[in-house]
Amino acid sequence: MSLSRKRRKALKRLKGSAEELWLDQQDVLDRANTIIREAGKQAGYLSEEQVKPRVKSAVDSVAPTVSRKVAEVKVAGSTVKKQFSSEVVPALASTLGSAAAVLQSSKNPEFLKDAGKKVKQASKAVKKSAPKSGGSKVGTAFVVSLGVVALVGVGYALWQTFRADDELWIADEDPEPETNPES
Repeated sequence: MSLSRKRRKALKRLKGSAEELWLDQQDVLDRANTIIREAGKQAGYLSEEQVKPRVKSAVDSVAPTVSRKVAEVKVAGSTVKKQFSSEVVPALASTLGSAAAVLQSSKNPEFLKDAGKKVKQASKAVKKSAPKSGGSKVGTAFVVSLGVVALVGVGYALWQTFRADDELWIADEDPEPETNPES
């Protein structure tokens, strides 16, 4: 390819200008890198002198309260654990054992016959030992009401134990909504 002299000179000047521009751009980039490095150093100094002390003082002012609250929570947790294991679990176990024994014995027809006989014997003994006076029967009414209250209490406890109440159970996590890959 043959170029005219005029074009060769123009291309040579253009090539020189491009090289000069390239060198200028490298100088600018070197200066920009130097400025960025210096800005990073200054940001580090500023952080050490201004930000770090402020954060430290804020944390120091809150730390005693937080540590005290954490200690209180630990003590409360251990107290609850002790009370639960020493009082609630044994009471629950004995209640469930008693309820199971009552249910098991109520299925046994001989127990019901024996219990009926014992109740009749006890009522006869109470009738025989009761004074024959024509006075008020306040004591008898009190004992009967006490027995009714005890029976209602046991019935309520059994009902609370065996009822199915879904509202008592709280889910650990909300179920995640199903994602539709087609949409």
